[in-house]
Amino acid sequence: NHQNSREMPKHEAGSIKASAIRQKAKGLQKLKWYCEACQKQCRDENGFKCHQTSESHLRAMRIFAENPEKAVEEYSKEFEASFLALLSQRFGTKRVEANIVYNEYISDRFHVHMNATKWETLTAFVKFLGKSGQCLVDESERGWFIQWIDRSPEALKRRAQEEAKRKRHTDDEERARRDLQKRVRLATLSDIVATCEHPSEMCNTSRVSTLNIRQKPIQNKAIPNLQEMPLLPFATINSKANILHTKNQQEDEQGDSWLRAAIVVKVIAKNIGPEYYKKKGTIISLVSPFVAVVQMNDSGDQLQLDQDDLESVIPAVGKTVTILRGPYRGQLAVIRKVDLDSFSIRLTLLPDQPDAGLELDAVEYDHVSKTASFSSSSPS
Repeated sequence: NHQNSREMPKHEAGSIKASAIRQKAKGLQKLKWYCEACQKQCRDENGFKCHQTSESHLRAMRIFAENPEKAVEEYSKEFEASFLALLSQRFGTKRVEANIVYNEYISDRFHVHMNATKWETLTAFVKFLGKSGQCLVDESERGWFIQWIDRSPEALKRRAQEEAKRKRHTDDEERARRDLQKRVRLATLSDIVATCEHPSEMCNTSRVSTLNIRQKPIQNKAIPNLQEMPLLPFATINSKANILHTKNQQEDEQGDSWLRAAIVVKVIAKNIGPEYYKKKGTIISLVSPFVAVVQMNDSGDQLQLDQDDLESVIPAVGKTVTILRGPYRGQLAVIRKVDLDSFSIRLTLLPDQPDAGLELDAVEYDHVSKTASFSSSSPS
């Protein structure tokens, strides 16, 4: 009876104090009193000291001491897998603050603690996710933000379909634009040739005026007098028509080719070799409209590559580029602005060209590439 009187009385079941004790035991405790090896959370410092001297803890420490690097690596892999699983399931591919995801992750009482992994801080872990290519990371005034990259087969297939659809739409627009320009040129040439064959229909002037087709802003200029224009023989007009017809045939044969000499390109095909992947080079000659000889900038090696293995290079604002597609193909321009949201740029065509000074807005990235600047030792 004397021994029972010395025992501390227990709180009645269902009382406020008993509920508070149970709730405290279920929730998160201080991290310094948690044993990761035994996955045991102690209530206070005294309980943690008692646990450290227990037989189960000493046995776990002996196992950990045999190969500590392996244990830390296993904890790191488990932490990474759990964190990415929460990020992908809870937030998907949305951009979210890293600290918000971490706070939600540690709300689980049985989560793997970061002090058991190879990362000392959340910042180090976020940088690891960015370097490994699992997430897009960026730092702002509010801290680090992360965005999960979905690399599942379904997502890759969906992105490939969207890219193919966008490319088809762009190709259709480009093909329609080329067809319209071709029709305008042919119609103009037909009018000129018909006029030369019937000089009596020229309003009794026997002169021929040529039409220069360019997509320039219309300016208010005086209309020239037909009587003052020089006489063009029919043979000269016929030769011009042949030249334009040959140029149209060359453009049709090129199709979707964008390769040109003296431009800087980047190798995007991994099968070319790891030493060339994501490296830049200069096109020094064309084997065909779709195959070019590229001299790598860092090693000087010359490779014969298909245009599907290459992509264009966009330099900084103020640099010179060569237009690869559209009605201004082959002309040089300077970059005025880069729009990262719409993946487009604003250009101004350089002087000493047919369309000098013309400004082009919303030009897509793959329609231009950096113009190569050869030194005296570079190949011609």
